[in-house]
Amino acid sequence: MLDIKEYIVNGKAFDGKYRLIRPLSTSGGTADVWLALDLNTVNNPDSVGDLRKLTDEQIEELGLIVAIKVYRPQNALDIEGEQRFREEYMIVFNCHHTNLIHPTHFSIFHEVPYLVLPYCKRGSAERYIGKLEDDEAKWKFASDVAGGLAYLHALEPPIIHQDIKPGNVLIDDSLNYSITDFGISAKSGGTSDHDTFEDEERSGTFAYMSPERYREDAEPSPAGDVWAYGAMLYEMITGAVPFGEQGGWAQVEDPTAMPQIPAEIPVDMQRLITACLDPDPEKRPTAEYLSRATAAHQYPLKPKKTGLIIGLSVLAALIIGVTLTWLLRSPEVEVQIVTEEAERRPPEEVYAEAMHLIDINDPDSLRAGLTMMDSLSATNYVPAIWEMAYTYGWFSDSVSVKRKRLLNIEMDNQFLPTDKDNSNKAMAYLVKIKEINDSSYADINAKAAFRFACYYVMPNNLYQKNFAEGKDFLLTARKWAVIAGNDSLLQIIDAGLATF
Repeated sequence: MLDIKEYIVNGKAFDGKYRLIRPLSTSGGTADVWLALDLNTVNNPDSVGDLRKLTDEQIEELGLIVAIKVYRPQNALDIEGEQRFREEYMIVFNCHHTNLIHPTHFSIFHEVPYLVLPYCKRGSAERYIGKLEDDEAKWKFASDVAGGLAYLHALEPPIIHQDIKPGNVLIDDSLNYSITDFGISAKSGGTSDHDTFEDEERSGTFAYMSPERYREDAEPSPAGDVWAYGAMLYEMITGAVPFGEQGGWAQVEDPTAMPQIPAEIPVDMQRLITACLDPDPEKRPTAEYLSRATAAHQYPLKPKKTGLIIGLSVLAALIIGVTLTWLLRSPEVEVQIVTEEAERRPPEEVYAEAMHLIDINDPDSLRAGLTMMDSLSATNYVPAIWEMAYTYGWFSDSVSVKRKRLLNIEMDNQFLPTDKDNSNKAMAYLVKIKEINDSSYADINAKAAFRFACYYVMPNNLYQKNFAEGKDFLLTARKWAVIAGNDSLLQIIDAGLATF
């Protein structure tokens, strides 16, 4: 059995290639990480003395310093296990991204596997917990880690880290935050016919474990990594993990549990953290979306009308204007075409084009834009659902009123559509937003709940008053307005609640 101590005490070369210097981490479940000198880079390996008496700078003059992750002897592999280890290492070895620290070599010594990784002398992100002082530093950390995570999740098969935490984010020589320890056993489950080599560290750290991972049938998933990312980001900014050592178990016991996010954190980052920590994995953003959002310093991403999109939109408007008569005679064909396009293109791009058409101030363009928006809403894209409700619903601001007038929708003196079909259509879209309950769109959720309350509380000729329902919707609207940081709406809501 491999005795690691003899390679320290007697100065023996580990696997004939590395001189171990000192432990970097011995707290892992199944492996220890050692600082080592790569003897392959030393001019005269036999002349190397006791490295324990030298500083790191002096050792660096001899050759390359690396980090070696050595699995403990009880995790020795049989022949089949060795083959799986080699196959999965090949997948990890081909991972090349600025925000990943991946193994540069692997081998099996005395039936015990080990990995060789670059040594990051600046240490891990743990040193900056609660110390990311300015907003730019917060976004830098968030963006770097999201970028590495997005790359791993985009692989085929995806690599699921399962233990995202500050200790597994290292700071490289270029001051980039880079994910480490994503290696051999992190290949996504469900793509192999056999169990992979098990590293118990992959079972995760409780404080960063998502609620669904407490199920007996839990399998590794990208959404679990996203939850851990949100918990880690919260800790890096506030200095404490969001649910203590309970982690996601707190949301198993109470699905509404959500940490209090300090008001001084940028509002967009508050929304991002809240979205990542959603107890429903289906409602969390993807790592790819997080990567784009953090790079833009905004959450959710706001559609950008690029020159190309605007040009295409104008062209589309002209084509639609010419062919509108035919389209109106063939509504099923039109909806089918637009729906297919909405599903094929990124929703943000379709949304931006639809908004441009809607804003042209022409009835035909407005209808064409709403057709695109309605098809997009069928994919549960919340901003599109909101635009439909905003167009047909009880809104008295000039933009919504202008749309209704272009559509020849009759309104009373309070700008409530007098045709109940249009009002019911708007209510249906608001209900859909409520049912989706996507924390990525806290501001829309707040405005939708507030609008519901208006229907129940404000005098009108279509709907009966229901103050109990109205108050419930106002309280819901207030919760989302706080998360969204919408202070102006919050003041209106509080004024309304004061009347009950």
